[in-house]
Amino acid sequence: MEEPVRESIKQVDANTWLIGGLLTLHRSSGYSDPSTWYDHSDNFSYTITNASVPPPSTVPLSADDPTFKLVYDAGDSSAVWSLGNSAFCKVKVCVDGTTPEAATLAYVHERRPSFELPTVLHQAEFNGRSYLFLSRVLSRTLAKAWPNLDEKWKHHYVSAVASICKSLEAWKSDTLGGVDGKNVPEQYLIKDGAVENYDPQNLLKGCKLMGMDCSEFAFYHADLGPGNIVVEDIPKNGTIGIIDWEVAGFFPKGWIRTKFRISSGLNLPDSVTDNQHWWRWEVQKSLEELGFQDYSSEWMSWWY
Repeated sequence: MEEPVRESIKQVDANTWLIGGLLTLHRSSGYSDPSTWYDHSDNFSYTITNASVPPPSTVPLSADDPTFKLVYDAGDSSAVWSLGNSAFCKVKVCVDGTTPEAATLAYVHERRPSFELPTVLHQAEFNGRSYLFLSRVLSRTLAKAWPNLDEKWKHHYVSAVASICKSLEAWKSDTLGGVDGKNVPEQYLIKDGAVENYDPQNLLKGCKLMGMDCSEFAFYHADLGPGNIVVEDIPKNGTIGIIDWEVAGFFPKGWIRTKFRISSGLNLPDSVTDNQHWWRWEVQKSLEELGFQDYSSEWMSWWY
């Protein structure tokens, strides 16, 4: 049986790791020009190469490994490790026909947005899994920062995210889907109990049945929960970043505010507040002020 995603990284020695059995990551002191990336904060260079054949001997990655720290584990479908002080490694099971996150990030970078987002350091796909190495953005997620924020900053981030949605909405397409014309894995546009089919025409059926205008489609990051918004460690400039672009692409404009209305996945964690709905409720109110429509009642009637 294939190993779980959370076991994709193995230790070769103190400075070398085997990734997915086919890639080798090596760490060396100081700056190295041929390296894949350089971590200024700890003065290490990291280099990714194809693994030797046969691959080197390994041992399981220790939970106490100071370089690789597991920060997200979604069962057997995906896992994310922080890597040193300036990068992340994301491994996930590929969903056939969907737009790779790396392609979406390249599309957004080309348009020089006002917010920060990760840079792709290395990307590979083999054996039905993707291996994505990304630069770290800012300090911590909004979810982690939340307990220490005053009302001024909470409302600042609400307004900032609503404004970002408005700016992204100006990027248009004639078709629903990813930036490369492939599928977007938007689970909330799959009817309850139906087979997972992310084909644009299948998602479009539901949107039309909800009465949304489908004459053109707006770009949207459809997973803007507090875990995917990153902020300064101590708020000063109000700068934000956005991560996890897997569920981003072109949707009917009506989906933008509606997603905040219906998705519990955009809630604040219960560990940081007694009012988990506050974030998405306030964002959707700001979106209403910016002219975005709400199809949540139509969605409820259609989805169940």
